Amino acid sequence: MEKGLSSQEALEKLKTLGKNEITTKESRTYFSLLLSQFPTFINAILAGASLLSFIIGEPLDGLFILSILFVNAIFGFIQEYRAEKSLDKLRNYVKSNVRVIRDGREQQIPTIDLVPQDLVILSEGDRVPADGKLIVNKTIEIDESILTGESLPVIKNHNDPVFSGTLITKGSCHFIVEKTGMLTKFGQIAQTLSAIKADKTPLEKRLDSLAKILSIIVIITASLIIPIGIFQGKELFPIILLAVSIGIAAIPEGLPAVVTIALALGTGKMAKKRAIVRKMASVETLGAVQIILTDKTGTLTQNTMKVKKFWVENNQVLPDLLKACVFGNTASLIERAQKNSFDVIGDKTDGALLLFAQQTGSLESVKNSGKILDEFSFDSQTKTVTTIWEDNNKKHVFVRGAPEAVLARSTLKEQERKKITDLFEGYAKEGLRVIGFGTKTSNHTGSIKREEAEKDISFLGFVGIYDPPRPEAKQAVQEARMAGIKTIMVTGDNHLTALAIASEIGLIEKDEDVVTGEEIEKLPDEELEKLMLKTRIFARTKPEDKLRLVTLFKKLGFVVGVTGDGVNDALALKRSDVGIAMGQKGTDVAKEASDIVLTDDNFSTLVKAIEEGRTIYNNIVKAITYLLSGNLSEISLVFFATFLGLPNPLLTTQILWMNLVTDGLPALALASDTKDPDVLKHKPRNPNAPILSNHRLVFILIVGFSLSFFLLLIFKTLLDAHYTETFARTIVFNVLIVSHMIIAFIVRGGSIFKMNKFLVIGVLLTLLLQAIITFNPFFQTIFHLGF
Repeated sequence: MEKGLSSQEALEKLKTLGKNEITTKESRTYFSLLLSQFPTFINAILAGASLLSFIIGEPLDGLFILSILFVNAIFGFIQEYRAEKSLDKLRNYVKSNVRVIRDGREQQIPTIDLVPQDLVILSEGDRVPADGKLIVNKTIEIDESILTGESLPVIKNHNDPVFSGTLITKGSCHFIVEKTGMLTKFGQIAQTLSAIKADKTPLEKRLDSLAKILSIIVIITASLIIPIGIFQGKELFPIILLAVSIGIAAIPEGLPAVVTIALALGTGKMAKKRAIVRKMASVETLGAVQIILTDKTGTLTQNTMKVKKFWVENNQVLPDLLKACVFGNTASLIERAQKNSFDVIGDKTDGALLLFAQQTGSLESVKNSGKILDEFSFDSQTKTVTTIWEDNNKKHVFVRGAPEAVLARSTLKEQERKKITDLFEGYAKEGLRVIGFGTKTSNHTGSIKREEAEKDISFLGFVGIYDPPRPEAKQAVQEARMAGIKTIMVTGDNHLTALAIASEIGLIEKDEDVVTGEEIEKLPDEELEKLMLKTRIFARTKPEDKLRLVTLFKKLGFVVGVTGDGVNDALALKRSDVGIAMGQKGTDVAKEASDIVLTDDNFSTLVKAIEEGRTIYNNIVKAITYLLSGNLSEISLVFFATFLGLPNPLLTTQILWMNLVTDGLPALALASDTKDPDVLKHKPRNPNAPILSNHRLVFILIVGFSLSFFLLLIFKTLLDAHYTETFARTIVFNVLIVSHMIIAFIVRGGSIFKMNKFLVIGVLLTLLLQAIITFNPFFQTIFHLGF
């Protein structure tokens, strides 16, 4: 086995088993991305109206409606294409190489060419390239947070399993590859994603419902027109043409464009705020989020280890404690451009000790005060790291490790040990990782065995290390609570650490219970549903626990958002209503499963995105209210004119033009209106509520019918006064356009001194275009207008 595989054996395995790579992204061509923009219910209605227009010999109308469909699709395609390109820049997966033993010698090969039974050499800082088993003479430490969410390294020994994507933080080893590519644990999670069907967003569901209601109105109204016309003795073909006109009047052709452009504008604003939107509809979904399931490490915390507190019997021993921090330390510090700021390379815990030594004393002076004679690396049995140091011809032993292990080797009496044990257990209850330190002077002239070196030492003290929360996390959690959003921490860390961070950022307001993954596993769904409604912290969870929580919350009717960066988060990200991946530390699998990617990994960016989502939804509702008010006035005007036996007050071409200009700029201006400064002070909307409230619906009915009756009165009065039908239609046509502009300002509301400039410009431009087609002879012919 020491010779490894031969090159020929490796080549045959590679041909049979394939390359060692994770396929995280479905093949998606430009054409398929464009096609994905079409399948909505309201688009189906528009397509049907277009087809019917061609059938009855109105190709201009049919082409007009089709053009609207394609413009909407192109807007959506451009946005999602840009999002994918932006995501490509974020992907941190690069082609890497790995050291293996093949043909009896060490060589470097591309990671994707690894095969089972390869013998791989790994050193501190290397990422494990496949699943396998360790061949190691001493313990090593591996950061498995990418899979488990656990922020602390895991100790591994000979024959222990290691997994693709994890990181060697301490020690070096060989390992035998057992599984590669999609067969690894990493790959299995990626594969499971394809089996999870993403639900429609709340907005998509509401728009589908609205489209169905509109289609029913169109069918009923058009169905009534035909028997009414026959009863009045009219010819069948003109009646059918009239029914199509009513159908076109009822359908707000501009609605898909308004929604698409509103979402596109929102994604543009979010991109400036460091959030890349992969799926436009997810912007609005954020505004409806009621529950956020968030990981702790790297999301609420900085994913860095720092010494928060320390204890020494007296300050005289502090210099020795700092030496114990530095000697035998495998990490290193690299100074940033900013003064007194450092990046940690290597083990996070060792890095925290170096930062503590740097900030408390002089790191260089400690290192240069003598020399290291011997080192004993971390041992899982002794739970200590020991260094033999010499200065001024004296040998000093420095020991650090688990505080109980260092205490057990000290010269302290039982009563003193109990006192110190109570102290460091208090640190542990605060969620801190406690490291104890000891020292002694040795008179041995030769080499010292480890057991002898660690015997009868003087206890120096201990430090408490923690992963600090992000500075913005506390405010972001408070803003989320103010917005009526429940933030729930789901982490692989232990319950004490989770509870401490939750308390620090204000996630919990009093001592609350922490539910562990082990407890989740034992509970049936019915009991877990009751428990999770009053729980804010889930600790020691596995990926399937997070996925189960998302599924149950959605089953209860909540709109759920999930943040995450590791492979372990990907399943829940895809299953949630909106998945938010971290752009800097997130894996490719997590990003592919998400709807939104935060480029700064900042929880506060998520709150800003929620604010943007709520604003977009409110604006879309304004636009829909405006559109339906105007369209109801059109359909009721045509319908009641027919019912009363009057000539058609609006022709199909006029209706299409009206829907183009009135559903265009004014509707877009409403959909991109300025945000309400108090938008985050309201609770999330009910996800089961219709897109139009009773108040909005009453407004639409009153405005629509009142305007149609007013216009019907004008039309009949002009005809009774013996004006031509063309003249009467021209007057009604123009009054209806002006009325639409007035409705836009009424729907927007607010102070006229804080007016939407885009709306003012849109209204003026619409009126200018209307004047041109009304008075220009060429357009008068096309639209059948005249005085």
